[in-house]
Amino acid sequence: MKEETGLFKAPLMTSLTLDRFRSLKNLPSLPEQIDNVLMATGTSSSMDYSIVEMIQYDPAMAMAVLKVANTPIYGYPGKISSLQQAAGLLGPGAIKNIILRTPIIERFSDKSALPIDYLQLWIHSGITAAISGGLGRFIGGMESDVSFTTGLIHHTGVIALTVYFPTAFAKVQDFMEQNQVALIEAEKQTLGFSHLEVAGEMIDAWGLPAQLSQVILQCAAPEKNKINWEIAAVVALAKSLASEWGFPSGLKGFTATERENLLTLLGISEKELEQWEPELKKYAEFSLDTMQIP
Repeated sequence: MKEETGLFKAPLMTSLTLDRFRSLKNLPSLPEQIDNVLMATGTSSSMDYSIVEMIQYDPAMAMAVLKVANTPIYGYPGKISSLQQAAGLLGPGAIKNIILRTPIIERFSDKSALPIDYLQLWIHSGITAAISGGLGRFIGGMESDVSFTTGLIHHTGVIALTVYFPTAFAKVQDFMEQNQVALIEAEKQTLGFSHLEVAGEMIDAWGLPAQLSQVILQCAAPEKNKINWEIAAVVALAKSLASEWGFPSGLKGFTATERENLLTLLGISEKELEQWEPELKKYAEFSLDTMQIP
């Protein structure tokens, strides 16, 4: 990096360190999501199915459920990589208690001053999860439930960073806009780490399997020689399709991997993807309906 006369001015590094994220106990969700759960718990007929179904498309609730499922008390510490596995292990009663302890985002900030559009990010995450799971099934030879789960939680580092440390994220945004660089580059120059590493730090601190962080850390640029690269490429392709179909993350300065490169990496032809597209769109529509977000 060159200072002053180079590509961009040297940033003033913040005092925020990556290990600060290890002490976080939870991530907040949207008030609409909490309301949906409260409504579902009000009718006994929907208790078992609807509660489990709702967490499938909520990244904050999913992380909380995975955290509990990976504790030693349930017998599989650090081994539950799939949200579906976690839900089956815990059951609807435990899941309901976890969700009802989930804080809402507005508790941390005035709604008019939220640093990003969380509603848009939630929708993007849910649809990315649905497409990731579908792609995993079509491609075969991989854990489609893990593809789904990592697609859902891949932006939890953004949630943690913007909710708990909005001032630091504001400096990232300023640097990004002033120097016209990508979000991850701006984070590294301003903070010394990216939101992908934030997610990895929380996954490690919360006792979740390393597989999840291995995928998330490379989903912005999957590489074939790295472990779990295939799931990372699936998530990256799902993100690209979600954005293409009208559901981008809304994060400024986030550049997705070229779809053509991802197809080559995964050994998928355009024709195959076209054949899968109607079914993948059905998965996306189902996720949108299930989230019940206006």
